[in-house]
Amino acid sequence: MPSLEKINFYKDRELKHSNFNETRKFGYRYQDFENEKLIKEVHYEVDINCKTRHSYNDFIFEINRKQVYVDNKEPDLLVEQMLEKCAKAIFPIRIIPAEDGTLSEIDNHDEILQRWRSLKEHLGSYYYSDVAYKILNKVHKLILNKQELEKSLNQDWFFHLYFSPLYIDYPLETSQIYKWKSPVFGNQSIGYNVNHTIEEYYTATDKIIINAKGKSSDERSIEEVLQGIDYPKAKLQGIAYKTLESEMEVKYKLYAEDRSIFSIISTYETKINDTKNKTQKISLYHLVDDEFFRPESDLGARRAQEQFKSFQTAGDEDIIDISKRLKDFKYTPSSKEPHEKISLFVEEIPTLQRKSSLERFLKMFKK
Repeated sequence: MPSLEKINFYKDRELKHSNFNETRKFGYRYQDFENEKLIKEVHYEVDINCKTRHSYNDFIFEINRKQVYVDNKEPDLLVEQMLEKCAKAIFPIRIIPAEDGTLSEIDNHDEILQRWRSLKEHLGSYYYSDVAYKILNKVHKLILNKQELEKSLNQDWFFHLYFSPLYIDYPLETSQIYKWKSPVFGNQSIGYNVNHTIEEYYTATDKIIINAKGKSSDERSIEEVLQGIDYPKAKLQGIAYKTLESEMEVKYKLYAEDRSIFSIISTYETKINDTKNKTQKISLYHLVDDEFFRPESDLGARRAQEQFKSFQTAGDEDIIDISKRLKDFKYTPSSKEPHEKISLFVEEIPTLQRKSSLERFLKMFKK
């Protein structure tokens, strides 16, 4: 069995992302359990491309979500149908991430507005009910306001987990603690203190593993959350109460070559009462067409850029020494083994039991 290689960081213990110049297809699945019973499942495919925007480390993600399936069937309830149709104005969406990988801003808001104006007129002439008009008006206000739309993206599980703080410093022997607000109850997010840790070695298939694990830091009771109260009302009133109990764990696998996401496996467990627990499982996998797919490595380019910066102030003897070290630099992956539509939030109507479909797609999540 070959020995595993230690992770090559950008500098010191900092993990950096780079662009990938091809469109990658991902499979997304969300499952909602009450105790051990599956009560809802959502899945879809999503295309993602990441390019350099203006300068090095200035990225832009283009994301295009495909057909959404609820309980393995195209949406048939009015709210679900309308949300699916309204989302056609959102995609493709271009996202500019912050340096740590979190969602910073929407780059193509003007395009989204143009698509929405045309789509809204069409949907308004097709759906006549009061419920439909309320949904259209709510989505209209959301899309018009860029900041509110960005906030809504963070209340969507896909965007929340894909754009998380992964590209940070990972000090030895200590974990990084971040504040997460996860959309466990849609627009009623729960706050968590989350420990970020990175495994020291690439896996046998050249992946980087990052674990994010935490417990709720929310000061509200579960009753307050379910009632839509967004502050600890009982605490402020001096009334005895019990804070909600919730735990989460997310495992990220990144490609060694460009530190882009290969997969996300997450579990959120929340106690509703003494007899009922809510469990949510969210998964995302890169659906590769070629089992031997590997991204292009940018390690050489990054090293060259670091050296170029040093040339600005280095003396002649330093440049000669740097050139020798740069010439000797080489990175080769240790293995060629296989690698392992925004939901705009509105008040949700319970779904019905549906017949299963797309079994081939779901097999990807059993690996």
